[in-house]
Amino acid sequence: MNWQATVEPAWSLDAWRAQARAAWEARIAPAQLAWDAGAQAALVAAPSLRDAPRVRTGLAVPPDFLALAARVLCHRDPGRHGLLYRVLWRIGEGERGLPAHALDADIHALRGMEKAVRRDVHKMKAFVRFRAVPGHDDAFCAWFEPGHFIVDRVAPFFVRRFAGMRWSILTPDRSAAWDGQALWLGPGGRRHEVPADDAGEALWCTYYANIFNPARLNTRMMRQEMPQKYWHLLPETRLLPELVRTAGARRQAMADRAPQPTRRRIPARTRPPHVPHRDA
Repeated sequence: MNWQATVEPAWSLDAWRAQARAAWEARIAPAQLAWDAGAQAALVAAPSLRDAPRVRTGLAVPPDFLALAARVLCHRDPGRHGLLYRVLWRIGEGERGLPAHALDADIHALRGMEKAVRRDVHKMKAFVRFRAVPGHDDAFCAWFEPGHFIVDRVAPFFVRRFAGMRWSILTPDRSAAWDGQALWLGPGGRRHEVPADDAGEALWCTYYANIFNPARLNTRMMRQEMPQKYWHLLPETRLLPELVRTAGARRQAMADRAPQPTRRRIPARTRPPHVPHRDA
């Protein structure tokens, strides 16, 4: 007999744990469990885990496996739920040290998904650009297109980073908003809902152009750290073609410039400070 397990939302660790525990306690083998069958419109309806008998208890897994599962669930691979359950089944059947076996095929696949999610989280933290919302004081909005379902995972970072302002981040799958007191997470949005360029964006582009160092230009590393799939989201990338094109000439001009003496940031004292005389 095959069973159906549904995780809603698909990236929720709590939702996946509830389904996985129910399946394990019912002794349902991985091959007998269809994950998210309802969302994928399965041809043959399968009974829900709500109806599965409970024939055993005592499931315990290493904490590092749950941390791994939380990140893997944010991946877009539709097979991640089943893969995680297969590893959970193996741990429950006695392979307690399985998460540490990097060469195991299942663990290797999970680590690959985890790495992709970590990288996506890093890029979202680095490349979200807020714009002022017209007509609202201290309110900002941003559009981003993550590769995976990471908004719920990254939103607390933006709460900590921008706790003093009201902001919202819209993505195609999920949105987050902070009003200064509470964090809201909900359905995705559309790019046209985010304001167009603002004065702050123009100021940022001016700053970026002035700190751009042609002597350190490495286009290969630049594309590695700032992949081109994000360029349409970043205002400063409009400047890159011209900055890259003129980098050689600017670098040569820097080399040809006559050396100049170092200027102190703090003017040197012309005389020692006055110390009031005090009698012994």
